[in-house]
Amino acid sequence: MGRGDDGGTETRASDDGGTGTRAASVRAGTIAREDVVHSRYLTVYDREIEFADEDGTTRSFAYDVVGHPRSEFRFVCVAPFHSRERTVSGEPEFTIIREYAQGSNSECVVLPSGCFEPGKHESLDEVAREELQQESRLRGGTLMSLLDDDNPGLLETKWCRNRCFPFLNIDGEECNEGERDAEEFNMTHERVTARELKRLMYGGVMMMPSVVTAQLAIDKLMTTGHLNLDDIV
Repeated sequence: MGRGDDGGTETRASDDGGTGTRAASVRAGTIAREDVVHSRYLTVYDREIEFADEDGTTRSFAYDVVGHPRSEFRFVCVAPFHSRERTVSGEPEFTIIREYAQGSNSECVVLPSGCFEPGKHESLDEVAREELQQESRLRGGTLMSLLDDDNPGLLETKWCRNRCFPFLNIDGEECNEGERDAEEFNMTHERVTARELKRLMYGGVMMMPSVVTAQLAIDKLMTTGHLNLDDIV
């Protein structure tokens, strides 16, 4: 486990099979060139990075980098939770979304997600509430961030500039308001138990930002007493 240039440390395996700590050795490079090669929903960059070696020589590599510059590379993912007192089954439940995944050309499972839009949204909290209403047909309830205030957001993937900001919503009320985007014409939403959510998380059908958000939400709900071990195993 490690951190980068913020002065943290990372853990490594020692020669005897144990662990030790050392200063992080991975250094950032210098962006020598960056060109936009495609821009539609995603923007694709051709980025050239230079790394200076200790002997003064320079290594140069070209990478494909993607992201959403119109969203300032920020998006939210929200875990909608329903406490056992609010469910028909008497078990804690989550609302999940089923939608079309372009990459796999198949159905995938996600939690409500959406990008920050400058000029439209004043905060990430506003994005979270909008996506709850638009995708999961929920409004109100208790909304909380699952990251510390100084967290820069979770990197979506190694080659992506986007950062995810996970949220938890507790006991939102059902509503029929909120217009979905045109490409979301076959999106559906449903409730599942916490145990079923856990199975979906690691069953190969859920997108990684949703998996991480779901796990952070479960961890938080365990500390608040909304969930216990019997609910998820």
